[in-house]
Amino acid sequence: MISESKIFLFFLWVCSIFLLSSRFLIDLSTPMIVFPGWFLVLGIVTGCLVLIYYLYITCCLFFYQPHRSAADSSIPRCTVIVPAYNEGKHVAETLKSLLLSDYPADRFEIIAVDDGSVDDTFYWINEIAKTAPDRISVIRFKKNRGKKHGLYIGFLKSRSDIVVTVDSDTVLESDTLKQLTAPFSDPEIGGVAGNIRVKNLKSGILPKMMDIGFLFGFDVIRSAQSITGCVMCTPGALSAYRKSIVLPFLEEWLNQKFLGVPATIGEDRAIATMILQRGKKIVFQQNAVAYTCIPAGYRQFSKMLIRWTRSDIRENFIMFLHAFRRFQLCHRQIGLQFHVLFQCLNTLLPGIFLLMLPGFFFSGPEIFLNLLYVSVAGACISALIPVFLYAVRVSFLSSVWGIVFAVFNIFFLSWIVPFSFMTLRNGSWLTRSAVQKKSYCAEKRELKIHRTE
Repeated sequence: MISESKIFLFFLWVCSIFLLSSRFLIDLSTPMIVFPGWFLVLGIVTGCLVLIYYLYITCCLFFYQPHRSAADSSIPRCTVIVPAYNEGKHVAETLKSLLLSDYPADRFEIIAVDDGSVDDTFYWINEIAKTAPDRISVIRFKKNRGKKHGLYIGFLKSRSDIVVTVDSDTVLESDTLKQLTAPFSDPEIGGVAGNIRVKNLKSGILPKMMDIGFLFGFDVIRSAQSITGCVMCTPGALSAYRKSIVLPFLEEWLNQKFLGVPATIGEDRAIATMILQRGKKIVFQQNAVAYTCIPAGYRQFSKMLIRWTRSDIRENFIMFLHAFRRFQLCHRQIGLQFHVLFQCLNTLLPGIFLLMLPGFFFSGPEIFLNLLYVSVAGACISALIPVFLYAVRVSFLSSVWGIVFAVFNIFFLSWIVPFSFMTLRNGSWLTRSAVQKKSYCAEKRELKIHRTE
């Protein structure tokens, strides 16, 4: 049922956007704002599409409900794969949180994969594995092969039809696994996306800003996508899959190529794309919560966004071809096309905007400054939605970072999309450093004690 609070929030949201947008449109109509006619048409069309999409997902939110968890007696067996590379002590926290889960101990196993780490990651995996040798299996690669290979081996070694993937810097709440596996009571569901929040909020401003983006991206966007069973990204930090659906295309996923080079990044989006291509559903489980780390420095944060954007460009192109290969008057197909179209616009428009900037700059300072004003004002108006949501659900004071992030994105992150397009063939992970924090000899002595081939 639709609660009164949801109706009130919807009404307040629509009124706020209407009032702010009307003032914004009045500003655009004044003589002070001078733009070419084609640009105004493009802006109006884009704005209308975005508004229609937001209204659509808002309507979807009224009908979203997470699946109820099953009783302990009917909970499915599952395998949890934790691939790790140069994660250090973070992986120990991840494994500890899994062992503290209220999931029946005899119904899940953990496979920890050290992907050729050169720091003390393998040491910490072994330390935790010693405390639960019957529940944690350890696999170590001699050389770094990439996260895909770690997950691939985990899938092959798993003894359950439900496979959960967890990043090595992520911690889970005690009931997360129960909630995450609940939707698999529906045989048409091939994947479940968990609800990711930021763990290291005290590390800096960027994690605080990203937490607001996560809340909107999961509780709004993925909730709406879940209504039609077409969640387009199962986050690497926490997701679950039905092995019997994934296994037939596991080799294809491992050896995927794009533009003639191996697709080594965005493995979470790629596996979601392949599940959807086979007509199976992917849903979002809002109450399956996990907390992951976000880079606190600008350099590493930008690298993370570049990696995400490159994989988004690749998978958006593949999903566009799949979604629009035929037109069918059914809610699921139309919903998929709607979400894919918005994802493509969300990726393309920032790049188009940045490419147009030099032309507006040389056309005259008045047009350039007006464009800058419109961009900042539009970004702040769009940010009001996640800001309002964060203020209601998490923290009113911290929600202000959403407005800051909107402006920060224009001045410091708008280059990422065009750069990602230009370097699309680059599949480097970027955010995992091989630099050791201690001497090679000391590390070699330590790992020699715990080494297993």
